[in-house]
Amino acid sequence: MSLAEIASKQENLELLAEGKTKQIFGIKGEKDYVLIRSKDSLTAFNAERKNELEGKSRIASKTTTNVFEYLQLLGLPTHFEQAVSETEFIARKCTMIPIEWVARRVATGSFLKRNPGVKEGFRFADLKLETFFKDDANDDPQWSDEQIVSNGLMIDHLRIGREEISLMKKMTKMVFRVLEKAWALENSALIDMKIEFGVTVEGEILLADVIDNDSWRVWPENDRRLQLDKQVYRDMKEVTAEGLQLVLKNYTKVNRESYAF
Repeated sequence: MSLAEIASKQENLELLAEGKTKQIFGIKGEKDYVLIRSKDSLTAFNAERKNELEGKSRIASKTTTNVFEYLQLLGLPTHFEQAVSETEFIARKCTMIPIEWVARRVATGSFLKRNPGVKEGFRFADLKLETFFKDDANDDPQWSDEQIVSNGLMIDHLRIGREEISLMKKMTKMVFRVLEKAWALENSALIDMKIEFGVTVEGEILLADVIDNDSWRVWPENDRRLQLDKQVYRDMKEVTAEGLQLVLKNYTKVNRESYAF
């Protein structure tokens, strides 16, 4: 029986962790792989706003699958192995590094709040990279390279130092530039995106977690008014059924266009 066949049976799965939008399962008899299942949950503001959106799990998982397959085709290392169903995929088992990497081409969103005086739409000739320590209780504080190093993060037996930071910076820039070009071919601008990394049992750093429509800002024709990403949900003064259907429509469009990558 193949790994995919084993992972497709619920009795062979053991829940290891659950986040806002996904679940991670151990697979019976496999120590090097996990199954990642997307949920229909839509969240914002560290889950202060939360709704269930039927169909989101399928769209998110398919978008992630398309993106990871595209990145691997270009030689970028990820934890992705294969899709199992419309909402699930198998990945190499990683211990996640609790740092969120954000690459920005255009100044918008939270960057403007942290950098008063910078006008919305300011374009970074070289990508602006930011790192945030994953800590929901403290709203994921921004960390500098020095803070990461001085905190001596140990991921299994790997200490996250300057060499590891440099590697993740290079990988973040490569991932952004590759996807920026892919979106440009669809006449859309990739404005910013967030990614995460994990460490395998062998100590290899890989692009991990997921990359879906919650991970970036995408503006068709470089026009913020046409945005297709989760910012539409964040911008709602009040969440309505009609608003949620617009979100689902946008997510579906992004997923459809990701097949062109």
